[in-house]
Amino acid sequence: MLFSKYPDDIKRFQEMTNDRRRIIDNTPATPLPKTYAVNELSKALHPNVIPAEIVDTKEIGRNCKIITLKSTSENGRFPYFRAGQFITISARVGDSFITRPYSISSSPYQAMQGIMEVIVQKAGLFSAYLLEEAKVGDKVVVGEPTGDFYYDNIRDRETIVAIAGGSGITPFISMIKSIIEGSDDFNLIVFYGVRTRSDLLIDLDSVKHEKIKVIPVLSHEEVDGYEHGFITKELISKYVPAKYSVFMCGPDAMYNFVTDEFVKLGLDRHSIRQEHNSIGDRQFVEPKVFKLTVHIRDQVYVVDAYQNETLVCAMERAGLAAPVRCKSGSCGFCHSRLVKGEVTTPEKYESRRAADKKFGYIHPCCTYPDSDLEIDVPPFVAGEMI
Repeated sequence: MLFSKYPDDIKRFQEMTNDRRRIIDNTPATPLPKTYAVNELSKALHPNVIPAEIVDTKEIGRNCKIITLKSTSENGRFPYFRAGQFITISARVGDSFITRPYSISSSPYQAMQGIMEVIVQKAGLFSAYLLEEAKVGDKVVVGEPTGDFYYDNIRDRETIVAIAGGSGITPFISMIKSIIEGSDDFNLIVFYGVRTRSDLLIDLDSVKHEKIKVIPVLSHEEVDGYEHGFITKELISKYVPAKYSVFMCGPDAMYNFVTDEFVKLGLDRHSIRQEHNSIGDRQFVEPKVFKLTVHIRDQVYVVDAYQNETLVCAMERAGLAAPVRCKSGSCGFCHSRLVKGEVTTPEKYESRRAADKKFGYIHPCCTYPDSDLEIDVPPFVAGEMI
């Protein structure tokens, strides 16, 4: 009954094999493409890591330099980024393989020309290396730009009030350049707090644009044309309009003080964006030394891990290429499995999902050892490039 009702459909079904064979026989033996345009675009936008070399270093303040990097990748470019984002720089320093995050101070257009700049201030082993030992021609590996510290016209108001302290001006320099070149379009008011004029890391005379205003605030010096003291609600009210979004980049002490000032102005704390600061060492008079067993694919390493240092620092010190990006626990790039042992993650840097905690996953970049440990760590391709 069914076959007699739909004879044409049955006939087409019976001929399907023959039809497929004819199509295959008539298809030219042209090799399939090795890659597709969408794959190439994805690779260009998200290359993971980019080989680069140092092409210039320039002193701009006490213990501070602009480091200029040039891409040595096949296309000769860095990926496009949003002004305010950061990169990582990886290099071998003695027996260690170290990776640290740095905010980008160059513009998105410069990245397409193969140039990227960061401002480095002496604050640890790797920054000391970049300032005192690294030279033009040295090879490094740059991690792709990342982070959410950038202007978004859906999320943010048309005017951004930026609070910068010391080298925290770096992402705002990138925003300034981005506005001037036309990559971004918003109003930017920057309160830049430093001790004295000699600590300024930006040439104020070069910032000439109707959408940009930089207000330097000197805490230890009184100079005509400069604000003096701290960034208070009175000073903020003097320059800002009625509606604005707030971005902050600087030391934690500045975050705490200025956030309270904005709250006095009626701003909700949750509407203030703060760039994450990297975690430091724990304070111990005599830190214990534990054994850290590290699995990276099919390789197993056993290294010393001091009680006061993060697991990433222990791996880097031993010469392992530990996966690192934000170094504050916020990005999840170093997401690893804790096989056994006891650890501590400070509440301030705790950003793991509930499932991670339940099933024993950690972020080694902000996790300290409390016993002998065993962890399973994802491979970091940057270590294979140097």
